[in-house]
Amino acid sequence: MILATVGCAQQPAPRHSAAMDVSARMLKQLDNLESSLATAESENVTYAVLVDRHASAEQMACHVTDEHVQEIHRLDMAQQKKLEQKRGKKRMTVASR
Repeated sequence: MILATVGCAQQPAPRHSAAMDVSARMLKQLDNLESSLATAESENVTYAVLVDRHASAEQMACHVTDEHVQEIHRLDMAQQKKLEQKRGKKRMTVASR
């Protein structure tokens, strides 16, 4: 009886097989692919955030530029008006002499 239990208790030595090698390689490749996909996904999210920020900055820059051009135009018109007023005063003083 002791021999029967000793015989049953012994486990066969693990055999090295080609199928196990293939399976291990496939699992490693799947891990690499999963890692690559996770990296690509985070890069896509980062790129999307950068595109959104660029669009926002571009919109803000256009708005500021438009305001700046309007202010330059306003100041130019005020300068033109002052020059016309000065010319008008000189003409009046020359004409009154």
